[in-house]
Amino acid sequence: MTQKPFNNREKMIFAWGDVFGGGSQAMIGVLYLIFLTDIIGINPALAATAIMVSKVWDAVSDPLMGVISDNTRTKFGRRRPYIFAGGLMVLIAYLLMWFPLGSGLTEGVKVFYAITTYLFYSTVATIVMVPYSSLSAEITTDTKQRNSTNLIRLIISTVASAVCTLVPSLLLEQFKAGAFGINVFYIVVGIGFGIFFALPLILIGFFTRERANLPIEKSVFSMKTFVKPLRIRAFRGLVYMYLCQSISMDILSAGIIFFTTYVLISGSSTVFLGIFIGVQLLMFPLINSLVNKIDKKRVYYYGLPLAVVAFLFVGLYPEDWPIVGAYALTGLTALGFAGAQLMSWIIFPDAVDAGELVLGERPTGSFSGIMTFIRKTASAIAIQIFGIMLAVSGYVKPTDLVPSPTQPNAAVWGIRLAMSLSFVILMTLGYFLAKRFVLTKSLTLEISSFLDKREKKEELTEEEHKRLTEIKQIVG
Repeated sequence: MTQKPFNNREKMIFAWGDVFGGGSQAMIGVLYLIFLTDIIGINPALAATAIMVSKVWDAVSDPLMGVISDNTRTKFGRRRPYIFAGGLMVLIAYLLMWFPLGSGLTEGVKVFYAITTYLFYSTVATIVMVPYSSLSAEITTDTKQRNSTNLIRLIISTVASAVCTLVPSLLLEQFKAGAFGINVFYIVVGIGFGIFFALPLILIGFFTRERANLPIEKSVFSMKTFVKPLRIRAFRGLVYMYLCQSISMDILSAGIIFFTTYVLISGSSTVFLGIFIGVQLLMFPLINSLVNKIDKKRVYYYGLPLAVVAFLFVGLYPEDWPIVGAYALTGLTALGFAGAQLMSWIIFPDAVDAGELVLGERPTGSFSGIMTFIRKTASAIAIQIFGIMLAVSGYVKPTDLVPSPTQPNAAVWGIRLAMSLSFVILMTLGYFLAKRFVLTKSLTLEISSFLDKREKKEELTEEEHKRLTEIKQIVG
């Protein structure tokens, strides 16, 4: 089937779709745990359990969605129908999960409601994001255009993350200060952001195209299908790098409002997050200039030593020191972390190419499904550990009589360690994993060339056959 040429309008509409991927994830990561503990009034360990149950289901459903979207055949493509339908359901999910339950309900009822509504949201997010992530490798077959599209997508994702962390953080601060009531909070967070996330997904359904060649045979979900992407060494390496980066951000996001509310009380979570995201945005032009010139893995790991050291000092920063020092250290953390934050999904299409070269097929949905499955499962466990650390260390949740309780020293140190030490450990590991990652710029170009020859059914020379075998051994 003849496809319309890939153009800038389509590029921007597709990239705009990651407003949901980046924005909603950031907003929930920053706000949802403290929403459950400090507004709904659920014990932190139980609140974290509610999140974990939903995230485990989210992780399990991702590979299923990957196979489903891989096997879908419609005149609208195999990815876009799900993105469009999911976009319509996003608003419903937001209306439900941010509903301010009354104080008269028992804690058991609140936990049940939190699990049920977050399960629904997680299902909607899976319906949207697995096909969307797969589409990132299929919206164009041109490597440079694909890199450019995914970089723009991640810039938009980061801007959305900024909006969706700073605005809710500021709203929470103002709500706790009594500037407005819970109904205004719900209208902005539940209704306003629900529309904000739904609209670009609906537009993707109307105005984008899929350009990957469809496999002749459909796949079926089985354990063999599920683990198939993990046969590819290059893909395994990418998953490990992504885990380190994403779980670090999940814990940082979940902990920052607790950190500024109960540890560095002279600081503002809005300012911390604004500095972190603002510095990353300033780094985009440099990263954009590097991504097609040097190995992408080098962009990932070069700044991590700075990020690790700086954030360790943020976590240990004395409460009686000037807050400007903690803000400066946060800026240095963001400076060193920017490459790692961006590179995973820019490398993803290259890893899928490596998988296609070795496997002889391109089940992109299965690759994105397994990637998010592993990430979300680990993230669920990490958030659960954070909630348990709060509960075990003696965290005192707010009540109507004591809306801003003073935390015991053990709880203060529990928040410090849960947030900063996990970042240090994970990103140190990420640094060494990235240095060992097998995909280089030259190797990626060779893989693309061999895939092009395969598609055109060109005969390979004896020397090319030998090199093809070598590459398969390296990446597979």
